[in-house]
Amino acid sequence: MMLPALICAFGLSGGLLLIWRIPLCPPAAPDTQESVSIVIPARNEERNLPRLLDSVERSATRPAEILVVDDGSTDNTASIARSRGARLLTSLEKPDGWTGKSWACYQGAQGAKGDVLLFLDADTYFLPGGFDRLVSCWSRERDRSLVLSVLPYHATNAAYEQLSLLLNIVMAAGAGGFGVVAPPRLFGQCLLLSRSTYFNAGGHAAVPGVVLENLRWASELRKRGARILCLGGKGTLHMRMFPEGFHQMSESWAKAFLQGAADSGRMVLVAVIAWISALWSTTLLLILPCSTGRLGLAVAYLLLSVQIAWIARRLGSYRAFTSLLYPLPLAYYCAIFGLAAGRRVLGRKAVWRGRPV
Repeated sequence: MMLPALICAFGLSGGLLLIWRIPLCPPAAPDTQESVSIVIPARNEERNLPRLLDSVERSATRPAEILVVDDGSTDNTASIARSRGARLLTSLEKPDGWTGKSWACYQGAQGAKGDVLLFLDADTYFLPGGFDRLVSCWSRERDRSLVLSVLPYHATNAAYEQLSLLLNIVMAAGAGGFGVVAPPRLFGQCLLLSRSTYFNAGGHAAVPGVVLENLRWASELRKRGARILCLGGKGTLHMRMFPEGFHQMSESWAKAFLQGAADSGRMVLVAVIAWISALWSTTLLLILPCSTGRLGLAVAYLLLSVQIAWIARRLGSYRAFTSLLYPLPLAYYCAIFGLAAGRRVLGRKAVWRGRPV
């Protein structure tokens, strides 16, 4: 019984170090008045853009403007943006050394009129009152140096999306500061800050060629005196990340897996290794025919499943059986690691939205 108890304690401790709590946006204060420019980088987003723009339109708080930066789209992104009242900016040719998203965001910030900038990925959308809560949360702090970043709640509609569970947990732990081993960084899907804070820290020009610009740029913001607050998006901002299938999901997770691990910080990496090792150890010892202490291992497995379920319900619409069958998303997590590592060794870049990244 000693070995199962040690593995369980090791795993539970690792999980708590990674995710201790996930605070949410509080209710909106009445009569919040901020001049907010929403900047949406968009490359072939005709399926996602209507839902996001409609969710903003239904909000009581009105943005000063919505800018959609068309990043070389070949679909109806531009016409959809215009038809729903957004101001369309056509991205200039991407300079060498920039990612498409960072370049689009930087152009949007330069062209924005508002005193406050809200960067949103096109696959996000607000729940009723969500935009009001987000702006109110930033405004009530009365701190123009505050950078508010929200991790959208992951809406999983298809069975294959359940496999993202552990990747989502590790991503949240590395960027959100929801545990006890690292300060909050940023989530790239939603970022709200004053215009002066943005440009004082160099904006996206400070991290032009970084795929996960949110992790790297957080350090630059802190150097310039910014205060970072990360929140969970449940009930406020949701997202549908992978509607196009299993291949899209795998490519998205793999494109910056190793960079994300490195930029999350050493202590986060240690806690992730401890947690993943405990999950694998419990699983493998349970299926080995010669294992002893099987009852203790079964209890450890159940406790780790409960911990995963507790975290999962705060991050996305993951099913209870996904947590109970966590070896499946665990194997997928390791497969994505292998794919990313293999590409690094072979010197190959991932392709995302038709571009190498």
